Amino acid sequence: MVWQEHRIVPVRYVGGTLDGEVNGLDYADHELREMADSGKTWDFTPGTLHSEADDVIERYQPEHRPDGWAFVHIGTFERPMEQRNFTAAFVGGPRNGDQAVFLATIRARPELATSHHPGYRLIHEGDDILTGWELRPIEG
Repeated sequence: MVWQEHRIVPVRYVGGTLDGEVNGLDYADHELREMADSGKTWDFTPGTLHSEADDVIERYQPEHRPDGWAFVHIGTFERPMEQRNFTAAFVGGPRNGDQAVFLATIRARPELATSHHPGYRLIHEGDDILTGWELRPIEG
């Protein structure tokens, strides 16, 4: 493995909802060059945890320009269902009727929901991965 200087460089966003913003925190020159050379892209979800815009992603491609690095917007695409956040309703107990929003990654490990909501367990019913989620009190 060849040692590479890991000096963070600014990356300007061109197009999309991030147009004009600069990321000066995450990438070194060699990382951007590797991404560009391999054709890798970077996906951004313009929605927030509680937003309807959670169903799309904006895709950016790194490009080296005379004035430095840029992430150039190459399109907006539908976000895969399994990557979308979801809402679970509390059913029973003192929080009955409340709701909680979860990141998509918790689907693979629903037992982790208990650490966020002690005394409740996350349960899914049905075939739709976006609906049918409930937080029910842990019995006994």
